[in-house]
Amino acid sequence: MIQMENDGMVPPYDVLDSMAWDITISAVLLGIAAIRLPYKASKGSVEEDGKNLRKGFAAAIGLAGMYLFITGVSIGIMWPFSFSGGVYNVLFGGAAALGGLALLATSVALFLNSSLSPVSYFAVVFGLYMALDAYAMMTYGLTSDPNRAFLGYLSVAAAAFLSVPATHTDNKWLRWLFAVFAFLFAIAWGYQAANFTWGHLKPPAT
Repeated sequence: MIQMENDGMVPPYDVLDSMAWDITISAVLLGIAAIRLPYKASKGSVEEDGKNLRKGFAAAIGLAGMYLFITGVSIGIMWPFSFSGGVYNVLFGGAAALGGLALLATSVALFLNSSLSPVSYFAVVFGLYMALDAYAMMTYGLTSDPNRAFLGYLSVAAAAFLSVPATHTDNKWLRWLFAVFAFLFAIAWGYQAANFTWGHLKPPAT
């Protein structure tokens, strides 16, 4: 297991791999849920014939959110990028922790079969946070590949913003629009995840 050399406690590099794959899984789940769940925004609940599917999505999204929240908080606490003033703690740890909370809120709302509208308000603020992170990456040239990171973070922000119309109306095209951006978000992060895994598995140069 590869670890960073540092005076403080740090999580293994492998956590970044699993976090990126977890984000990809979450995006796929959200996109499929938007298409398949018979959610009625006018009633603020999923129809009875979607009960079992609703609980299944609640469990899957909840577990993905829990892992993302725990790993995000652990990065914020244990990954002291002192040379950068903590900037990457914010980019990775803060974003993951807030994203995990948004997923957990979605999971609870689905499990209780209550309205998803309030969750979308949380998502919008989270989206603003991700959009600001994306802008900062391009402005300051953060990460090893600012363009790729920018697209990854901006794709999350776009899906977060589109969660509002998707949860406030019963228009199927708005649901599909959210789903399309969720799948684009999944592709962007799937590419990131594959690069993390490939890079971390590459043997060190001799």
